Amino acid sequence: MRQVVLESPRHLRIEDAPVPTPSASELLVEVKATAICGTDIHIYAGQPPVNYPRVPGHEVAGVVQEVGSEVTAFGPGDAVVVNPNLDCGNCERCVLGKENLCVNIALMGRDAEGTLREFLTIPEDHAFKMPTNVSFAEAALIQPLSTVVHAQRLADIKPTESVVVLGQGGTGLMHTQLSRLAGASPLIAVGRSQWKLDLASQSGADVTISAAQDDPVAEVLRLTGGQGADVVIESVGTPDTIQQALLMTKPGGRLIVFGISPEPLPSLSLYQMYLRETTMIFPRATTRADYYQTVSLVASGRLDLAVMITKEYALQEAPEAFRFAEEQQSKVLRLVMIP
Repeated sequence: MRQVVLESPRHLRIEDAPVPTPSASELLVEVKATAICGTDIHIYAGQPPVNYPRVPGHEVAGVVQEVGSEVTAFGPGDAVVVNPNLDCGNCERCVLGKENLCVNIALMGRDAEGTLREFLTIPEDHAFKMPTNVSFAEAALIQPLSTVVHAQRLADIKPTESVVVLGQGGTGLMHTQLSRLAGASPLIAVGRSQWKLDLASQSGADVTISAAQDDPVAEVLRLTGGQGADVVIESVGTPDTIQQALLMTKPGGRLIVFGISPEPLPSLSLYQMYLRETTMIFPRATTRADYYQTVSLVASGRLDLAVMITKEYALQEAPEAFRFAEEQQSKVLRLVMIP
């Protein structure tokens, strides 16, 4: 089989490798699509470094080709999506259903070999049958969508609560769609690229704010009568946008820090947070329960995943795809690799 290998930061090669053999509890999956996200680009750029060489990728959909002797829920020909967070299943957090916080967790493409290859093996309990109403490219986005579902569950948006989604990248647009389904009103989308704000409007935002032209904090306060929003979802991941998100949040409101910032915040006024009784939530990854909910949600047809796909590439075009994704971030939601 062919696979993409990251030899060192920004150095990819395509190589031949043996097709893996599934263990008794594993599936052998033929990969049909892998999406590239911001985490993949950070790994590609060496932030964080990984044990090289490493096969990147973790957002994947494919078809089962072979099953181990102990597998009961799947058979050859089943179309599946994969949870790439390989938890141990035995620690206290796993037993409590919080396997996203497993002390031994390993993310495919970072801590274990990833999905940019023609075949992979996966534990049976990390596979989920794919909805029949989406393409493989769209199904690869079920993984990031499940992390959004996880965050939204923690946010617990109630009908008529005001919601701001700060950042309209791929997951930001997913948050906009799910906030609309949750009954947010008004639903305010903030972004810098007009084409993404247009997509936010199509995804259900009542109002869009261009952070490239206006002060987003002042605009949110104006639109909410000076109060701020009940829920603010920060989906960019920079110290500046997290600070903006805090200022947009109503006293007693909830701030969901979904964007992952590798940089520390230069300042955080705990006293001001105390005075405002601000709740900050830092959601991490996803759980099996979130995956099941996400698959059902996609099967319902109430979400548009196709709008998130910017471009498709063949597997051998991986170096070009990663360069484009890193250098033209403002033009990309998700790139999808098709073996």
